Amino acid sequence: MKTKFTFLLIGMLLTFQAATAATATFNVTVPNDGGTDNHHQTNKVMIVGNFNKWDAAGAIECTKVSDTKYTVTLDESTFADQTVTLATINYKYVCGPDWAYVMKDAQGGELGNNVYAGTSPQEDVVVYWASVWKDVVPVPGTFTIDIYAPKTVTEMYCTGNFNDWKTPGFEGKVDSTDTKMNLVPANSDANGNYFSIKVYTKNAYSLAYQFATGKAWMYQQNQGNNSYTDVTQASILFDAVGDATANPPVAPAITFKRIYNASLLKTVTLNVTPPANTAKMYIKNEKNGAAGEFIEGTKNTDGTFTFTVTGVDIMYYKYYNDQLDANVEYKADNTAVTDNRTADAQVQTTFTDTVLAWASTGVSTIDAARYKVYTSNKSIVVEGVTNKAELFDISGRNIESKVMSGTFRTTALTAGLYIVKIDGQTQKVSVK
Repeated sequence: MKTKFTFLLIGMLLTFQAATAATATFNVTVPNDGGTDNHHQTNKVMIVGNFNKWDAAGAIECTKVSDTKYTVTLDESTFADQTVTLATINYKYVCGPDWAYVMKDAQGGELGNNVYAGTSPQEDVVVYWASVWKDVVPVPGTFTIDIYAPKTVTEMYCTGNFNDWKTPGFEGKVDSTDTKMNLVPANSDANGNYFSIKVYTKNAYSLAYQFATGKAWMYQQNQGNNSYTDVTQASILFDAVGDATANPPVAPAITFKRIYNASLLKTVTLNVTPPANTAKMYIKNEKNGAAGEFIEGTKNTDGTFTFTVTGVDIMYYKYYNDQLDANVEYKADNTAVTDNRTADAQVQTTFTDTVLAWASTGVSTIDAARYKVYTSNKSIVVEGVTNKAELFDISGRNIESKVMSGTFRTTALTAGLYIVKIDGQTQKVSVK
């Protein structure tokens, strides 16, 4: 009887758990205008999110209710990531088993994640797809993609699911993974430049791609993904000028976030006033979409600094008082400057900036009368902490952070140079 009772109890518990498993229904309204627009048609809908570890290929298919309505019910007990619950779920809709088919805003721009509001059913709306999945027999092959661009466009790149969405400018195997398109002088004229590239795809129906006028995503097209509207065509031409009648057929016109032109690059001058007694200054920038190294400025007799940067189209940057990411500029209220400064060389080339404070001075500034700093058994020890202690590696990466008072002892460290920041004061410490 005891054995039967035990099995009965286990069965009741399992039944109870199944009955109380958290579920929620998600209803989504999707575009389907009956036309041929590649971004407003829907053939299937799938849901992907942190619950399935953002695996687009393994997205859960929704049930079709009508041409514009789909639904799906998610059960917490089936989540691939069991640390995720309905209360913490983040998700997006895709219309095919790839991120090439993700939901977009009405202009084809990126969207943040959807979040479950806590009431089932959840009602969602998709107004635009990056691309539209066509659930047909795959058509593999090599296809030609052409674009007729404004004369100011001197180089063009194409990237898509055929090359795993390599960053524009990626150099790989020509006509396979390379992103750079070929300039075709014979088809170019006084109004524009003609570019072409051959790509191989396992399925022309699911081919998705975008154009960029420079070696970075900041130069990509404004629209969502492009695709072949008719896979029986050996090639397809896109128009970025507005008049390409000499080279038909023409797909919908393409515009760009920004046009890169090497002949229009400028020299940018930054004049900056730092906090008093600043010995050195640096900038770390992202120039024309590429991350740069630290650049040291020239100190002037009046305590200001001047930076000269050549070859700039557009540059994002911050100021530092040492070649460490931790030693970045701060606001006057001792909070971090979160947004990068911008130098758009096509608008102006001389900029006047002011740095109000530093996160750290990059030198030994800890008050020796107040704190005692030393190393012991591969650890850094600081006595006399009253508020907060932080440890950074030499690149500025935060390793440890504690709100505390008393003695701060780090974990055992590998040999090298570190930075401790104690109650707002910093010091470099060598661990041997």
